[in-house]
Amino acid sequence: MKVTRELLREIRNDLPMKLTITRLGQHGPIGKHSDGFFRFQCPFCKELRATVNPKNNLAHCFSCGENVNNIDLMMLQGHDFLPAVKILGNWLDQYRRDLSDGRSTA
Repeated sequence: MKVTRELLREIRNDLPMKLTITRLGQHGPIGKHSDGFFRFQCPFCKELRATVNPKNNLAHCFSCGENVNNIDLMMLQGHDFLPAVKILGNWLDQYRRDLSDGRSTA
C-alpha cells in the first residue's frame, strides 16, 4: 500500500471515527451517541468529552482542547504510523465495500 496525501485525507475524513473505535474494541476508548453526536473518552484527559464533528470527522475534546483524528487515535493506541495507516486503509476499503453492498456499518 502506497501512502499518499489522498489516502491520508480519506482515512482522516472518510472513515467514520465511530467505526475505528468500534474496531478497536476493548483496546479503544469507550464511546456513545449523545445529543446527536458521537462522543468518546479522550485519550489525553480521559474525560468522555471528545466529540466527533460530522462535517470533518475530527474529534475535539471539550475538556482539554485536544483534537484527534483516526490516525492519531491508532498511534495513541501504540501503533507506529505506517502500520496504523495500513490497518486504517484496510478498514476504509472494507467500509466502502460494505456501503456499496448495502450492508450496515459501525
